[in-house]
Order: sequence, then C-alpha cells, then structure tokens
Amino acid sequence: MVPKKEINDWRPVDDFRALNAQTKKDKYPIPSILDFTSGARIFSHIDLVKAFHQIPIASEDIHKTAICAPFGLFESIRMQFG
Repeated sequence: MVPKKEINDWRPVDDFRALNAQTKKDKYPIPSILDFTSGARIFSHIDLVKAFHQIPIASEDIHKTAICAPFGLFESIRMQFG
C-alpha cells in the first residue's frame, strides 16, 4: 500500500506482522542510561526530527523489507518508522 501523503508525495507502507513474528526476542534486559552515564563529566543531547529513516538495516536483511507498488518493487535500506 502506498498512501498519498501530500500533493506529489508518496509514503510506502507495508504490513510487517509476519516478519515481526519471525523475529528472535532478546533474552536480556535493556541497559539503564545510568549505567552508561555514571562517572561521566560531559553530556550531550540530540533531538532527531521525527526519527524516520535514521536506523540502517543490515544488508543481509534488506530483501525482507521489499514492497510491491503499482510502479515498482522497493526495498528499504533504513527502518521506515524509527
């Protein structure tokens, strides 16, 4: 499905529920931010606008993101929704 976002702008969307069902669950807790910052003297702050297309997809997994639209087949090289 490729809904029209605005005039002359298309946003590809796919249903990844089947792919997500195949994902291996992590069996360990996420580290606390305090674990990383304890003892630190310098801090920074980053605000990613919308955070879309910021996280790269491993090259061996890109084919799993393929979507078919009326005007072609497309594969994502970055996570679509952050």
